[in-house]
Amino acid sequence: MFGTNGNAGIAVTDPTKQAEIYRALESLKKDESGWKKSVDSFIGPHKPSPEEQFLLLQVIEDYLNKRYHSSSQGDVSVIRTFLLHYTKNSRSSTVDQPAFLTNKMAHIFSLVFAADFPERWSSFFNDLFFSDNINDRKVAFFYLKVLLAIDTEVVNRDIQRSKNESDRNIKIKDAMREICINEIAKSWLTIANALPEDNVIQCLVLDNIASYVDWIELDLVANDYVMPLIISKFQNPATSESATAAVCSLLEKGMPAEKKVGLTLTIMTVLRSNGLLTVNDNNDEEEVTRVGSLVNTLGLVLLDVQNKLCASSILEKEQECCVQEMAGLAEPALVVLNNEDPDLSCMCIDYIRAYCSFLLKFHPNETNFIEKVIRAGLQRYVMNDDMTVGGDGEDEVEFQEFRRELRSMLNVIGLKRPEAIINAVEPWTAEVTSGGSSIPVNRIEALLNVIFHLHEIIPSNMLQSPREGISQRAARLPIVILEGLVLDGRCPAIHVLYFELACRYERLLVLQPQPVVIPHIAAAFLDQRGISISSANVRTRIVYLFCRFVKSHKTVLGPLVSEVITRLAPLLAVSPQADTNQLLSPEDQGYIFEATATLIVFGDLTSEMKSQYVGELASTLAMKFENGLVELNTARARKADEETIQAILQFMSNIIGYSSRMSKAFNNAQSMKACNCIDIYLRLIKLYLETLSPQNAFLLESTRQFAHRLVVSMENELMPYMNGIFDKLALVSTDLDSMHHLLIFCHQTVAKYKKAMLTSGVDLGNVLAIAARASLQEQENNIPAKDDSQRALLYVQRAFVQLLYTVIASDCTPALNTTPGLLDHVLESAARLALSSDQTAQKVALSCLAKISLITPSWSARTLRVALEIPSLSHITPSDAGSTLVVHEVCATLTSLHQSDPDGFTRALRELVPNGFSDQLLSALTNLKGKNLDKQVMNLYSSLRNQSAQ
Repeated sequence: MFGTNGNAGIAVTDPTKQAEIYRALESLKKDESGWKKSVDSFIGPHKPSPEEQFLLLQVIEDYLNKRYHSSSQGDVSVIRTFLLHYTKNSRSSTVDQPAFLTNKMAHIFSLVFAADFPERWSSFFNDLFFSDNINDRKVAFFYLKVLLAIDTEVVNRDIQRSKNESDRNIKIKDAMREICINEIAKSWLTIANALPEDNVIQCLVLDNIASYVDWIELDLVANDYVMPLIISKFQNPATSESATAAVCSLLEKGMPAEKKVGLTLTIMTVLRSNGLLTVNDNNDEEEVTRVGSLVNTLGLVLLDVQNKLCASSILEKEQECCVQEMAGLAEPALVVLNNEDPDLSCMCIDYIRAYCSFLLKFHPNETNFIEKVIRAGLQRYVMNDDMTVGGDGEDEVEFQEFRRELRSMLNVIGLKRPEAIINAVEPWTAEVTSGGSSIPVNRIEALLNVIFHLHEIIPSNMLQSPREGISQRAARLPIVILEGLVLDGRCPAIHVLYFELACRYERLLVLQPQPVVIPHIAAAFLDQRGISISSANVRTRIVYLFCRFVKSHKTVLGPLVSEVITRLAPLLAVSPQADTNQLLSPEDQGYIFEATATLIVFGDLTSEMKSQYVGELASTLAMKFENGLVELNTARARKADEETIQAILQFMSNIIGYSSRMSKAFNNAQSMKACNCIDIYLRLIKLYLETLSPQNAFLLESTRQFAHRLVVSMENELMPYMNGIFDKLALVSTDLDSMHHLLIFCHQTVAKYKKAMLTSGVDLGNVLAIAARASLQEQENNIPAKDDSQRALLYVQRAFVQLLYTVIASDCTPALNTTPGLLDHVLESAARLALSSDQTAQKVALSCLAKISLITPSWSARTLRVALEIPSLSHITPSDAGSTLVVHEVCATLTSLHQSDPDGFTRALRELVPNGFSDQLLSALTNLKGKNLDKQVMNLYSSLRNQSAQ
């Protein structure tokens, strides 16, 4: 049927045949009688191969999922005959089916059951299984598989269901309770007793109990017959895991606390008498897994029922028993926590966390267990010797997840008893800082990680504003490490953590009475322990941290500026050669330039010295840039390959980037002007702009970013250069993406310099006209952005209206009157965007029209028409949050127009909308404000839309 000639097993793994098989499979699914053909292949005399059977079952499955619910009685009979045929033939077959085929067939049975039970096939189990010898191994095996598949299809709460599916499943479970669940529960015991030596069958029985116990009658499982069976399976390693799951599911079954407490205490007695809650360091993995699962589940259940009984003030004797039993579980829980395998150690963390919370609340004087938990938690925080500290393998990644669980457990204690955490960490800190290279790297790394995440274990305010006592001791821990830890190069990850601590606790460093530790850390940053470390994969992170550290402590490092810069000088050399020949990547060097400039600007230097230092750096960059330009022209003249030319352009772009990073050193306290650096940066921007051309368009992004930085750093000194900056950026900004960024730059300049832009030589009107044309090209406002070009157009539209709004708000509207018709052209583009489907652009565009109407009243009528039309657009709906914001802008616009000219507004409104509607709208605008007005306007338009639809 699939053209495999009996070789389906080979064909499905043959790439040349897979497409053919897929097409045949899809064709069969679409064929109305394809599922019948598949059934006939099963029932026919020539049995397909297992692989082809699997494909045929997919066709049948597709039919059951999509069309079976509305099938005729004849089709139902075909499916029923197919299932009966399968159970009969599989029982008599001498060859065991592959597991994948059995599981797929069990799923098919579950789909039929979900569709037919109870209306069309209430005797499902009797007809297919109970009428036969249920103790037969093959019958029992498939029957138990089908039950598990039915649980997945009908019961499993982890699977998302539609409301119809949920209603169907509730109906099925109710019917099963009435019709067959008693028989099913009895069958588990019957099968288990009939095949006591078959571990596979025993596990399937236990898995069924675990799956079904949540919603069937408790007595069907918690009785004198089933419980001994489950308990007996703990002793067999092959069935222990399934037995544990069955008991845990039984304990987690929802029921009233007064009923559950008796069941839980009884189960505990049975488990303890059978030695199933005892564990020691010599137990194997299976035993620890069993005890860990049981202890965690039992402990959480006991806590839950004890809390509920206590809240209801009932069964005081049982409450005392719960507390005693919880204490009895504490010791085995600690043994499990102490296990060296993280997967096993974490099994009881939920219970330990909850029990610690219980003790701290109700028994605060019982400190012994709390102290043991802290010791065990910190001990387990250390990586095992078979892991690589700082590694990124699967084991290491999972261990970090385990550490998060440990921190969560310790946090319960730390919030109430931070002194207990600090008491345990202080000796560890002393050991690490005094032991030097004799301390194993895994213990050092674990301590640094604990201190780094200490705010997740104890109250974070203790580390932010330390006072006396325990808070002061906690805040002292990172300082002690930063002062005393020896970075010996054994583990790069420890170096990174050390510098991470320095940046995380920068506030604590500043608060030190004698901040000698800051120069100490800076010295570590500057040698092979820090930014010159041999490990490339951590060097980049350390360079970033160094820049952050310098910017945080620039004042303290001021007296050391000459010494530090001398150490940094070799790292500031830039080369067009391949990065493999350099210690630092271009991004790393950018941070070094930023840090160096920060040290200069905030160092103990005169403004002349600052200007000299910055000028030397800038001159070096300019020289390198000019050399790059010469090399670029030479390469083009000799028609070098594109890769060579691109490498030179990238080098030149990096140079511009370094100039931008240096400018980040300046702020209001130490401005570019105060440091006599204005002329330095103006020379640089002139050089970069002269090089920018369509041929060197690759430099556009870095040049524009440098221009952004100059706008931030300079005042009117930049004005004589502004026209040249705009002309060059506009010349190369030829696509929508670059146009978008140019508009953002223009918006930045207008927002900062405001009316000064009118005398800068920049033709803002022309910029807006170009943006307006770009915004309306390929205009399909009703179609959401689906690809990069549409998205770029959307961003240009938003940037255009945002720039227009800023121009209007900054009193720069005279720029729109330089050319006749320019203002109307730009505003008409804004009006069209106000009627688009992009709600972000709509709001800003309408704000532009509202503002301009106050300045140019002739636009009030057009603005009114636009504002009245927006709420009627198809994408504006009351249930949409974005629509609410747009309608709020509409209301603000209408209110503004109404207040500026009440009589004219009323006349215009009555001309545009029916009288009844205009009266209601005027009443709303007069009497309501804020959200009430927004809601009323939305309701008016909803009513109008409903009337139009009738």
